[in-house]
Amino acid sequence: MNDLSKTGRPILPVSHNANPIDFGRNFPPPSPVVQRALTETFADFGAANIADAIRFPRFMGTLSDREAGAMWLSRRLGQKPSLERVLLANGSQSVLAMLMARFVKPGGVLLTEELTYPAIKPLSSLFGIELRAVSMDAEGVDPVSLEEVCVELGDNARALYCMPTLHNPTSATMSEARRADIATVARRHDLWLFEDDIYGVLPEKAPPPLSLYAPERSWYILGLSKSLAAQLRLAYVVGPNSDISQNVFWPGVRTTNWMVAPLVAEVASHWLTNGIGSEILQSVRAETLRRRALASSILPRMKRFPSEFNYHLWIDLPEAWQLDAFVKAALDAGVVVGPGNSFAVNTQQGARKFRIGLGVPSDQDELVRGLKAVASILDSGGRSGVTR
Repeated sequence: MNDLSKTGRPILPVSHNANPIDFGRNFPPPSPVVQRALTETFADFGAANIADAIRFPRFMGTLSDREAGAMWLSRRLGQKPSLERVLLANGSQSVLAMLMARFVKPGGVLLTEELTYPAIKPLSSLFGIELRAVSMDAEGVDPVSLEEVCVELGDNARALYCMPTLHNPTSATMSEARRADIATVARRHDLWLFEDDIYGVLPEKAPPPLSLYAPERSWYILGLSKSLAAQLRLAYVVGPNSDISQNVFWPGVRTTNWMVAPLVAEVASHWLTNGIGSEILQSVRAETLRRRALASSILPRMKRFPSEFNYHLWIDLPEAWQLDAFVKAALDAGVVVGPGNSFAVNTQQGARKFRIGLGVPSDQDELVRGLKAVASILDSGGRSGVTR
């Protein structure tokens, strides 16, 4: 899932700097377990009749796919959901496309945090859906603001998309009390809840998903590409009940690309079943801690970053810099960062911020070079760019 600029286009380096250090995208740091897991998995596949197993589309996943997914989902849901409610899809964006088309529809309004995953903007535009921002505080969605927006919009407000755990880009995590408050507002105004929990398994301990507070109206989405490996383009979605889960997704199988590739599904199920998934997750957590420690040592002027198992940092821009000038100066120095305004919906909240994703650099040396370049640009006080 690539991050986008405020225009909705991918953030790409200019041609004169062909190999910049990439802090603009947000993927887990490389795990040494992944290469071993791939080698062993394909050796296992070579000894089996894997060609037959992946011959046909998986649609909503085989029974074994959904069993493996339900087991992984139980990490966050507290218990395994019924297999009839569990579906597989080609990543979180594909799930959201299906849900937006079915429940929000052209002319409807999708509510979201005032800072949100940038791909929501082009997705909503594709379906002729209006986005409306809900104010945030240190815990994420503000329930008072959500109530006010729902009252203003009435029946046009049809769903809330949010990221309650390790929010992208702010890293905010809702308390249990906040999740209960959001669920109460959703019930009062008959809102569907689209919960993106893609970072939810990274912390060793996190509050229960928002979906558990209003299960009758929640669609819980847990992708693998941000917690295990970017190579696993797959997401599990748990619907309110078995009937609606199957009805929402089955009609679209011939007209969209939401179905997961059979080989990817086979690998994911293999890893989650044999324990490799848990081993990769532990290695990602350990490497994230190492990278965050490096970032804190190289960027000492930045305030302490919350959420220790999260590999993206949301950083205040010094007063001397304008955002566009800073992003350009960073790119000229060989570093791509995520401009804060690319995350903003109907707000200027991101105009003085930028995001660093610590996961993409391939090794510690590359990470340190990039962080030192960012620190140097910040210390320059905007002398190399346009000041305010």
